[in-house]
Amino acid sequence: MSTLAGQTVGKYKLQERLGRGGMAEVYKAHHPKLDRTVTIKILHGYLAEGQDFLARFEREARAVASLRHAHIVQIHDFDVDHETYYMVMEYINGGTLQDQMADLARAGKHMPLGQVLAILGQVAGALDYAHKKGIIHRDIKPSNILLNSSGEAFLADFGIARMVSATQFTSTGALIGTPTYMSPEQGKGLELTAASDIYALGVILYELLTGQAPFAADTPLALIQKHVNEPLLRPGALRPGLPASVEAVVEKALAKEPAGRTQSAGELARSLAQALTAEVTADLDQEAAREKTKATDQPTERMDAASRPDRAQLPTVAMGAETRAEIAAEPDVPESALTEPAKPAPPVPEKKTARVKQKPQPVAVRKKPAGPALIERFKSKPVLFGVLGLVVVVILVVVFSSLSGGCNSLEACIARAEELNRQGDIEGAIDAYGRAADMVPPQEHPSFAWLWCTRSELLDSVGRHDQATGDREICMAWERGE
Repeated sequence: MSTLAGQTVGKYKLQERLGRGGMAEVYKAHHPKLDRTVTIKILHGYLAEGQDFLARFEREARAVASLRHAHIVQIHDFDVDHETYYMVMEYINGGTLQDQMADLARAGKHMPLGQVLAILGQVAGALDYAHKKGIIHRDIKPSNILLNSSGEAFLADFGIARMVSATQFTSTGALIGTPTYMSPEQGKGLELTAASDIYALGVILYELLTGQAPFAADTPLALIQKHVNEPLLRPGALRPGLPASVEAVVEKALAKEPAGRTQSAGELARSLAQALTAEVTADLDQEAAREKTKATDQPTERMDAASRPDRAQLPTVAMGAETRAEIAAEPDVPESALTEPAKPAPPVPEKKTARVKQKPQPVAVRKKPAGPALIERFKSKPVLFGVLGLVVVVILVVVFSSLSGGCNSLEACIARAEELNRQGDIEGAIDAYGRAADMVPPQEHPSFAWLWCTRSELLDSVGRHDQATGDREICMAWERGE
């Protein structure tokens, strides 16, 4: 198969092909003057045959380039070089989610639920942000979710499906999109909304949990028909032991009708988090029950004579005749020691010694342990106590975080700012965007210049125009890499 590796497109030297799809080829490339490694997506030539394609390409590329989110792949450039349409994006060095899912499938493993939740949350945050900007992705799939070396997820290829055609079908009759992740309404050629992206994200969630896509068929058309008509196989049938609460989250995201689906990507991620939290709580309850059963089953030590014969042989203070007779039977104890009065011992000369008056010793009083009886029970159950202690620490961290502004990392502060902005708390959003900007390392300034631009818009909206001007200047400086 021919490759463009080694050629130059615009200002970029193509180094190696990273992948090829129905709409574009993807290359790792290098910008010599900036000494920057980038990813270039080159659209297939036949897609540009439609009328007014150049105008549509520029319009959509400009809209996508305006998206500034921590988990959206940043667009650096877009251009045309001798009828070759291409987009230049930041390079993410960890491969795709599709690659990782293939590795797990080969090893016969499922992705840990915690990792599933982390990836879903990051992608859902990116989708929510884009949807609020009025941009629908239209082609959500694992190969469009990139991972860095730390395992963080980044959503790529916003708007490309819309760039190549104003309708759902190209002039060659090919359906734009990927049937495995295509919503029923997209398969029918209906107008798309954000609900279609949420359905595709639900398909990915199903695949992450089970290792398989919910529907499979020999032809794209047959696969689309299954999305439209065939009932969903329960995820638990493919991954036994999957909590019913998690299954319910997946099934709602994959409802056939858009109105019956989860209403936002963020809601989907929150629902999954709540389902997993409920499962952890149930596990803790079961652990507590096991510990209680273990304590009940422990044998108690009896102190009666039958169970402790060694103590039964000890003489008591009030010895009876039988006890005295037994002692008399000992060869070294004369009978007279029991019946005759003791003869007085010869006097011993008295030594004069200083008398020391003994102080009365204090009597130790056992105090009742302070605190609820529940704590006393936990002390005898170190495993359960440790788990619940960890839960308490997590809760305290969350509470402290909320009291301190709700964020302690760059991603958290960006999410906090966007949430406050949605709620109408403009001043809170301005503060959160500022805290996020303070956390950006100098080498990342160009990628996060949008923080200052967004903050300046909010400052303008509340009449703080002088500060807005200052923020805009910082935004432009960061874009220049200063």
